[in-house]
Parts: sequence; C-alpha cells; structure tokens
Amino acid sequence: MDMLRQKIGLIIIAFAMLTKSYAQMNLVINSKSDYKIILPKHAGISENKAAEILKYYLEKISNAALTIETDVEQASNLEICIGKTNRTSVKEEFLTDGFVIKTIGQKLFIYGNSEKATLYGIYHFLDQYLGCKKYTADFSFIPQQSTIKLPPINDLQNPQFHFRQVYYPDQYNEEYRNWHKLQLLEDEWGLWGHTFDKLVPAKKYFKDHPEYYALVNGERKATQLCLSNQNVYQILVQNLKEEIHNHPEKKYWSVSQNDGFGYCTCSSCAAVDKKYGGPQGSIINFVNNVAANFPDQRISTLAYLYSKHPPVGIKPRKNVSVMLSTIDLDRSKPIETNPKTNGFRNDLAGWSAISKNLMIWDYVVQFTNYLSPFPNQNSLKENIEFFARNKVAGIFIQGSEVTIGEFTALKSYLLAKLSWNPNVNIDIEKQNFMTAYYGKAAPFIEEYEKTMEQELVASKRILDIYGDPSAEWNTWLKPEQIEKYSDILDKAEQAVHNEPLSSHHVLIERLSLEYAVLQQARFYGLEKHGVFVVDGKNWKIRPGFEKKVERFIAALKNNGIKQLTEDGVTFDDYASEWNKIFKDGPLLHLATGKTVKAISEPDTEYLSKGLRTLTDGSRGYNNFQYNYLGWLGKDMEVIIDLGSIQNVRKVITGFLNDQRHWVFLPNKISIYTSTDRKTYQLAGESIQPELSENYDKETCRLAVDFKKITNTRYIKVKAINLQKLPEWRDYPNRKPWIFVDEIEVY
Repeated sequence: MDMLRQKIGLIIIAFAMLTKSYAQMNLVINSKSDYKIILPKHAGISENKAAEILKYYLEKISNAALTIETDVEQASNLEICIGKTNRTSVKEEFLTDGFVIKTIGQKLFIYGNSEKATLYGIYHFLDQYLGCKKYTADFSFIPQQSTIKLPPINDLQNPQFHFRQVYYPDQYNEEYRNWHKLQLLEDEWGLWGHTFDKLVPAKKYFKDHPEYYALVNGERKATQLCLSNQNVYQILVQNLKEEIHNHPEKKYWSVSQNDGFGYCTCSSCAAVDKKYGGPQGSIINFVNNVAANFPDQRISTLAYLYSKHPPVGIKPRKNVSVMLSTIDLDRSKPIETNPKTNGFRNDLAGWSAISKNLMIWDYVVQFTNYLSPFPNQNSLKENIEFFARNKVAGIFIQGSEVTIGEFTALKSYLLAKLSWNPNVNIDIEKQNFMTAYYGKAAPFIEEYEKTMEQELVASKRILDIYGDPSAEWNTWLKPEQIEKYSDILDKAEQAVHNEPLSSHHVLIERLSLEYAVLQQARFYGLEKHGVFVVDGKNWKIRPGFEKKVERFIAALKNNGIKQLTEDGVTFDDYASEWNKIFKDGPLLHLATGKTVKAISEPDTEYLSKGLRTLTDGSRGYNNFQYNYLGWLGKDMEVIIDLGSIQNVRKVITGFLNDQRHWVFLPNKISIYTSTDRKTYQLAGESIQPELSENYDKETCRLAVDFKKITNTRYIKVKAINLQKLPEWRDYPNRKPWIFVDEIEVY
C-alpha cells in the first residue's frame, strides 16, 4: 500500500510538473523563437494579413523572426494557428465579429467568426497580451523585450454591438480602425442617413408629380414623401433594388425620412398616423412594406425629430433596423440619471420593446463649435452601458469626423474601447492613454478636465451640441473660470516643456480654451474681455488682439484642424470672420450702454447679457447662442432710456433670420418716442415683405426713419412676431422666435 501510494505520489508530481510546463508558453526566449505561424491552406486576404501583422509586431517587440506556413505542413507542438486551420476544433459560439484567443498545451489559437474577426483577434492579442497600444492613428507604443512568455489563455470575445462606428478622424486609418474593431459607414452601408430624396428625388419627380410628396398645410411640399402613395412605394422599391444589385457587398440600406420636418398630412397618411400613434407609424408601416421585398437585406430607418416616439400597434419587421437619434439631449449628465432626458429614456424603452435591431445615433461633440470645451467625458461610459442594457444592437457615435476638436484623441480612444465592450475598465484605459499621450502633464490634464466637469455640474446649465462658449450663457466658462483652467494648463505645459511630443499634445488641448477666449471676446465686444475699446468717441481694437487671433489661426493650420463646425467652417473662413469683425467694429450710437426695460420679457432659454444685450454695441454674428435676446411665440416690446433728451432721427434694429432654427424676421416694427415715459407718440414703423423660405443665416439690420428729427429721451421698440409658423417650417409644439442683437439709435 505504501509503495502504491508512493507511485501515485510520483505520478501526481509528474503530472503537476507536466501541467506547470504547459501552463506557460515560452513564445520568445532571448530574441529567438521556435514557433511558427500557421494559416489555413486556403487562407483569405484578411487571414494572410493577420499573420503578417503578428509576425511584424513580434519582430518589432523582440527581434525574433517567425516563419509563416500553411496547415499542409507537418504539425508541431510550437505553433500559433491563425484562422480555422486543420489543427482547430471550433467549440465557441460566436456573435458577429466574435473571436477567441486560447492556448492548448504549447499551441496558441486565434480565430474568429469570420476572417475579419480573426484579424480583430490578432490586434486584441497584441493589445491585451503583448502590451502594444494604438492610441491614435499616428501615436503607438510597442514594448521592447527579448523574452515573451504567455500564461494560459482562454479569451472569448463577442462584441456588445454588431455595428460600431466612432466618427472621429482616426476612423479613416485602417490599422486604427481594425485595432479597435470599428467599422466605416462607407464599408457597411449602401445607403446611409436621410434617404427619401435619394430614392425618390424631388428634382426628378416633384414638378410633374407633386402628389408623390408631403401635403403640408394644404399644399404639396418636397419636404418628405407621401407614404400612402403607391407610385412612391413602387419607385422607391425599384430604385432600392437597383442600388442593392449594384452593391451586393453592403449590409445596411437606409430608407429614412429627409432631414427636417414637413411630413405628409393627406387623409390616407393621416389615417395611418392615427392608427399607429403618429407619423412614426406611417414610416414603420411604409418601411415594413419595403423591407418585405428584401428579406435577406437589413433595411434601416430613422427615429428622429417627428418620428422619435415608438409607434403603437405596429412593430418593425425582423429585417428592419431602427436608428434612434439622441440629437436634442442635454449632455451635462449621463442619460440615465439626467432629469432632462426622461422623454428619451421612455422612447428608448419603447423602441427596445418592439425592435431587436435597434441602433443609436449618438453625438459627443458641439456641432456648432468642434473646438469648444465640451466636458462630457463623465457620461461616455454610462451612456454606452445604458444603451447596452436597453438591448441596443448598434451604435454610430458622431464626433468631429475629419477634423481635430476638443479632446479628440482621448475621446476617440475611449469610445472605441467602450463600443466593443461597455464593461471595460475605462479608468485603467484612460490612465494608460493619458500617461502615454501627455507624459508628465497627464495629472494636470486630468485635473483640467475634472475641474471643468465639476464647474459645469455646479452651474446647472445644459450642455448642448448646438451651443456656444459664450460667457454669461455658459456660466461654467466665465472668464474667472477660464483663468483657473488656464493656470492648470500652464502647469501641464511646464511639466513637459522638455518633451516635444507631449508638449505638442498639451498644446492641442489648449487650443480649445483659447478658442473659448476668442469667441467670448466677440461676445463682450466693448466690455472687459472684449475685442474692442472705446477711444474718445471712436473705437479701436484692443492692443495685441489682432496678433492673438493671427497666432491662433496659425496654430489651427499647423495642427491639422481642418474645420471648426459641422457646417464646414475652415480656418480660412474663421480668419475671414475675424477680418470682418475688425473692419466692422462695434456699433456706437446714442443708445450704446444705455438702460433697457422690457415690457415683454425675453425668453430665459437664451439669456446672453440680459437686456443690456440690446445696447452693448456688439453684433450677433449670425449666431443666436450669444449677443442675441429672444422672444418665443410673442412680440418684442422694450423701452430704451437715453438718459437725457436727445435729437433722434432713426432707429435700426438687428434681427436674425435663421429659419432652420425657427427664427424669423418680424412682421412689423413700430418705434414710439416719449420725453416723460408716460405719453408715447408713434415716430415711424416698417412693415416687412411677406416671408419666403430661406435657410441662409443672416442678421438683417432693419431701419425705421422718423418723419422728422424728434427730441426724445425714451424710445419704445415693438416688433410683431409671426402669428404662427410658416408652412415650410410648421411643426407641432414649435413657436416662432424673434432674436435681436442690437437696437441702434441715431
């Protein structure tokens, strides 16, 4: 018995030693490797690429050169098998793009649900097990070590979302995209976004067949399609069939409303809307019918603006994917805990309950100012986790696309990680990135970002993708706060003043704060922190300010910042804006700096400088976010006190025309004068021409000339708002705006 126990003990020891020896793979020892990379005999393009990439990086890391062979060669124990070789026994359950990395004995296997998934597996292996990092398209880290040993691995990776795009510049770098397992619209979608007009183009059909298009306030408009018209259905199906035939490799086909409003209210469409709970019901009904013609294709449609609410009594077909937009949400807090996003949460839950192919179109930058400080990093992970919990199947995260903006490199990297795995330890990933990218400045960059987030939360202001870094609107960006943020960045710059690359990365982040300072200089105008100063009865540009703008624009050019807004404003456009500002100067007149009282109070959504906005001498520069006061759905009526009796001959009022945002010129302007603030006399008025559809933004300085020079102290200005929205911009629960930037008195 003792001898048997001794033999069993020896067997156990031997087995333990054998197990221990197999527990660790000695992939490279002293820059030498006995391993071979094995591919399937009929390996495809992506599998061959995967093998070459692995060979390249192993040699870069350790200086060990491995050979690549196919599985027709004699098998050995020391192999890295890429793809589904004849050595591979697939037992895993893969989702789209899923892959596995595992060791069996001394062999390493990396294969996926597809060739592309296998390529993703190689990059994941390099990142997670060999310590290589792809932080940006042109900033990577490859460790240097002569020995590579691997522990036992059994890592099955399946993505949370079957479609993942992070819409930042690095998406166009193929290795960055594959490294982070991202996709491109151009590769996946045959038709994307707003496609009604692409599939039934108004330029081709509207003149002869206006009935194909939406009936809006009794008139046919090319805003949207008439979804109950059978000819529309047949034309769209035929055109979509041709598109699919021409591009059979594409996976998704958008059949979606045009951008904007104006859906059809004809009796047939209205009946479907009533049956299914609104215009979204007509869309789903129509898209379902279209999708029935293409059972093997994924047909996508938008839940956007007037179609954002889930329908009642109808569900999308199995091959219909709904993409829900987050366009109008406040970004200052995570969606799940923000009281202002309750409506969206209800919409998401409703769509999730009826669709297994729900996608999200999310936004993570300020579209109107890509460079503007936009402290939303605290919500990135929570929002994507929230989408995952609500069974979202795909995400399109819209950043600044082709240009650098605020924290572009960091946000792109973090969002890429979260898109694959919302549960990733993002704190570790963020810390690794910041340490590598900013060097010794990393703690200060983190302090800068967190301080701004804290100030935003404390301000209780919203964070809007159509916002602007104007001072008194974004109270977390007042000059006092900016000075505090700037002090932190000073420390960051000092920490890396001898490290050119890290210093360059800090400089890029500083441009965001510098941009805010320049935008606010426009806002403040003649006031402290403004671009102008009064010199006697005249004005001049603040000393040194032209050079400041010149340096900033040069920095934009030198750092790859191609455009500043979603609309495509380039640094050349920005330079032209400043040249015009310097040339035009402020508005100096009898009422500059004088007191204003509101008879009709302006709306509190856009406060600007309060009533002093109307006499501060600052132009609005076609942006209602600042230097404008707004009246929503009511007339504007204010009184200006000139301080003493003056000779007045004319009043000019600057009104914004921005119909895309429901901002219109008034119907009529009336000017009244008084010497005692009790009795007013009509001094003149101007009736505006009938409105026409126009989506160009412009400030119209509308003059009312008096019949004669009038001695007055008080001037009452009344502007009559539209009674209702014009038919081309009519939308439920919307009202017309009047926005005023300055009332000039001469």
